[in-house]
Amino acid sequence: MAFASSTRAVAAFHPTGEKAYQWWSFDALSDDGRDALVIIFYDNFIFSPRYNSSTNQAKTPAVAIYFYRNGKPLHRIINEFPESDFKINSDENSVNINESQFKFEFAPYGKGFMVEINAKSAGQKTLEGRLEWLLIESDFQPDLESDNLHFWNLVAPRADVTGNLKVSDKKGKRTETINFRGTGCLTHYSDLRFCNETIQNLQWGRAHFNDATAVFFRLQEFGNSEPVNKLYVVRNSELRLREALYQSQNFSRQMFGVKYPNRLSFVTEDNMRLRIKQTQLLDSSLFNLRFVSEMTLTLRDGKPRKTLGITEHLAPKALKYRWLDWLTNLRITRNG
Repeated sequence: MAFASSTRAVAAFHPTGEKAYQWWSFDALSDDGRDALVIIFYDNFIFSPRYNSSTNQAKTPAVAIYFYRNGKPLHRIINEFPESDFKINSDENSVNINESQFKFEFAPYGKGFMVEINAKSAGQKTLEGRLEWLLIESDFQPDLESDNLHFWNLVAPRADVTGNLKVSDKKGKRTETINFRGTGCLTHYSDLRFCNETIQNLQWGRAHFNDATAVFFRLQEFGNSEPVNKLYVVRNSELRLREALYQSQNFSRQMFGVKYPNRLSFVTEDNMRLRIKQTQLLDSSLFNLRFVSEMTLTLRDGKPRKTLGITEHLAPKALKYRWLDWLTNLRITRNG
């Protein structure tokens, strides 16, 4: 697996092949801990029945927006579009999907990614938003080998996130305005292979402490007995990349049958330890879980640091079961 921490590589290439895919994940927790926001741009939506169809040869771009308050989903919108609605521009470092986009921009107060969304729910509510991920930690490893089978680009482990979301009913009347301010992360993942035939499970998450940022990544592929277990820690403007020993315990199974650990930990040879307690299930589906988790980071100074972070668990095996397509489609709005 190739690794980078690069703003330049965000839109550097577009993997070819009808089952190749990449996604860009913008997430954040509000300063008061009440709200969580996740916006994901997919060039090929791996959870779509269209992506998982053996007869479909076109890519299926999508934009997914999730907003949670006090652990409950207030807005969950997934919009899927035809391949022609996807545009990627390496010169501008931008991605457009229909009327939503993100773009790298400079401002007098710093640089970062401006995210604009315009999406419709199944009930024909419109969600519009303009938010900024202002880079605090980024570009620790700018070079990337684009010919690898898959890569993980930790674009910005930490960013200041500000902006707003505006909700309108099907008649166009404004019903809600959400102002957001918090701390977030931007990651970018790409793979040249068919997702549900390669990934057995993928776990990742991040937490922002007063003096450090911690990001973990665990990838288990089918037929590969050695999973990738990584812990990335940013402190004093330095990124430390470490192989880690992974442990998990206290397993549960959510309503769709996905089994997951409530507690997990990553420990490195130089005595860095990240402990995760997945306390609040924000969202769940047949193949993807999202949590607000209690995170404890202990570095070589022996001092434990505690905060809340976002963690995710992807187990795409159920995507093979075509009889579940009707249930998956219930969450997807197609072509507006």
